[in-house]
Amino acid sequence: MTRMLIIGGTGETGSWFARYFKERRFEVSVWGPSGKTEVAERLGVKFATDLSKEASESDAVLLSVPIKNTANVAREIAPLMREGSLLMDVTSLKTEPMKAMLEYAPEGVEVLGTHPMFGPTMPDIAGQTVILVPAEGRSERWLPAMRKIFEEDGAEVEVLDADKHDEIMAVVQALTHFAYISVGATLKALDFDVDHSRRFMSPVYEIMIDFVGRILAQSPELYASIQENPKAKRVRDTYIDECLRLAKKSECGDQEGFMEIMSEAAEHFQGREDALARSDRLINLWIGKRAEGR
Repeated sequence: MTRMLIIGGTGETGSWFARYFKERRFEVSVWGPSGKTEVAERLGVKFATDLSKEASESDAVLLSVPIKNTANVAREIAPLMREGSLLMDVTSLKTEPMKAMLEYAPEGVEVLGTHPMFGPTMPDIAGQTVILVPAEGRSERWLPAMRKIFEEDGAEVEVLDADKHDEIMAVVQALTHFAYISVGATLKALDFDVDHSRRFMSPVYEIMIDFVGRILAQSPELYASIQENPKAKRVRDTYIDECLRLAKKSECGDQEGFMEIMSEAAEHFQGREDALARSDRLINLWIGKRAEGR
């Protein structure tokens, strides 16, 4: 039986993976700085009271800690690991965590960056995307093994290098979160009554507002850390520049200029007709659920 230690396993994401790998017949142990042994008991796994011993005896160590702590945890834990074992993380950034894991893991310890593109509220991995970031020359055994586990459970697995991962996440995560949070901050600044306004919203806008609320309901620390992506600054600056450009067209009554910007964006946006069809299905599903609740 494969032994896995999850550091940060008493947190939400770590607990999700503790359940997941336990169900795949891994012998799972967890450790968290809060010492919440009751979480381990609830999960039906062992709490690692002797962290050093557990790290040295495990086949795989999974780091589920805040991005800012990953390097320090890797420095403490990785040197304890034995040859043939795996060190992996589940952070939202990859360049710096991969550097840290490779720096501190002894020769013979494999390193695999892992980014689940879903949160711990999801019931299972089927239909979800998991990004794997192998370390060149140090993922030969564990990359195919982990990929097989995730794919057999219905996940869509993508393999990227760390730099490309962070470049894509600067848009997929950092930009979209920044935009949603900025909408939420605007509603607060306007002292806008969101609940009251739902009486007057069309379904498409209420769905958007729900996604804003979804982000705001989660950990500010997590979303702040995602903005630390070194490639995100250029993306945020471009977003703000484009907002100001659109605002200027609106303020001076330049409808032609506004429409030109939108038309150029539409031309660049590949698959917009498919996006329209998918969003129509989502809206119609939402309308049907709303009607059922009346």
